[in-house]
Amino acid sequence: MRLSLAIGLSCCLLFAFFSHASMRLTAPATPVSADLLVRIAAEDNWPPFSDEYGHGLSYQLVNAALASQGYQLQLEVVPYARALYLTARGKTDALWNVTGQANTRRDYLLHQTPLFLASSSLYYREQAQTYRSVAELPDRTVVGVMLGYEYGDLFEQHKHRFKLVEVSSHPQLIQLLAQGKVTVAIFFDDVLKWYLQRHPEVLVAPKRGALNHVSEIFVAFYKEGRRSPQLAQALDEGLARLRRNGEYQRLLQQHQVADRPRVRHPVVLAAQ
Repeated sequence: MRLSLAIGLSCCLLFAFFSHASMRLTAPATPVSADLLVRIAAEDNWPPFSDEYGHGLSYQLVNAALASQGYQLQLEVVPYARALYLTARGKTDALWNVTGQANTRRDYLLHQTPLFLASSSLYYREQAQTYRSVAELPDRTVVGVMLGYEYGDLFEQHKHRFKLVEVSSHPQLIQLLAQGKVTVAIFFDDVLKWYLQRHPEVLVAPKRGALNHVSEIFVAFYKEGRRSPQLAQALDEGLARLRRNGEYQRLLQQHQVADRPRVRHPVVLAAQ
C-alpha cells in the first residue's frame, strides 16, 4: 500500500533523523575459502537484534555458532524486505530474524532450533483497546506494520481484512501512530522498547494492548542452495554448543532479552 503524500511529508524529517546507508557490505577479517564463507543479508532496523550495521544479538549468536563449526560471515546490510528478496533468489546464503510460520517455511529452509523468541503486541495512540487478538479487530481497521515483517500465522490469515500501512522504519511507524494516521500498530516489544529508551525526546510512547504473537526467530537459508542443509545443521550444532558452555545465556542477558520457552501456537482458521 502506498502512503499518502500527507503521511510521507509528516514522517520525512523523522525518517531523515534515523536514516543511514541502504546497503553495506562487511567482509570477514581474514581470507576464507568459499566453502567456509556464509553470505548473510543482515537486516538494518531491528535493534537490539540487528542494528544499522547488521550487528546485535542475532549477529553475535550466528557468528559465534557458525565460527565454532569453522565458518565465517560476510554481511550485506539491507532493509528486511530486501534481505528476504536477496535470499529467496540465492543472491545471499541466508538472512536472520525470520519468524517461523507457514509462508516462511514454504519459501526458505529454516534450521531446527530458533535463535530466540520475540513477542509482538498491539499498540494504540492514547488508550489500549480490549481486542484480545488481531482476529477481533474490525474489518478495514487501519493497521500499521513494518514492510515485509512477519507477525504470526493468525495475522497472515486476517491481514486481508485490514487497511495496511507498511513502512520501512520503526520511528516512522511510532510517529504515524502518535499522529493518529493508523488506528493500531504492531510492534515487537523489545524493539519498541529499544527505540523509546534511546530517543525519548523525539518518540512518543504508545499504549500497549494485547499480545499479538510470540515468534520463534530463525535464520532462513536459500531453499535451493546446495549448502543450505549443511549450513542449517552447522548452525543448530553451534547454537547447542553455545547453550552448553553458557555463552548463549550471557549474550541474551547482555542485550536484555529473555530466554523464553518455546510456544506451540494453535492452528486458527481464517475468518470467513
